[in-house]
Amino acid sequence: MPAVGIVGNNGREMTRAFLRMSKGSASCYHITDRQTLGPKVNVLIASEASPILTKVIPSLCSEDFLIVNSDDKNIFPMLENLPKNFTHLITYGFNARACITASSVTRDGVQVCVQRGFFGMDGTEREPHEFSARTDSGENSMSILGAAAAWAVLSAS
Repeated sequence: MPAVGIVGNNGREMTRAFLRMSKGSASCYHITDRQTLGPKVNVLIASEASPILTKVIPSLCSEDFLIVNSDDKNIFPMLENLPKNFTHLITYGFNARACITASSVTRDGVQVCVQRGFFGMDGTEREPHEFSARTDSGENSMSILGAAAAWAVLSAS
């Protein structure tokens, strides 16, 4: 079972959203300072530039995925510490240059748009497409978007 780790203040909210989307097909947890050296993750979501991120990035390997919030420009200098053979970097956010964006946001959910194709964890290509991700109990759209990006990496559908 793949493991997803989330770094950032809205990590708990994003974890709930991801677990709802995955229906238990993956494990997911919010990485906090006390838990930095926790279980190995296959997919790491950086919702903000946190000092914890600088501790976790060097442990990523070439098969892992890093999903970063492209709206937080402070994350990008931290990426200099990625291992040299790391190839699976995916961006999400409201920034038009992000790989995964929101084409619309309503109180019921987010219409998620994969802008550029990428290869998922199963090795198959995720071509540009849109899908709906519903919100629950006031979750913010950025949390939903980050969770949806991780789901797109793990799910072939």
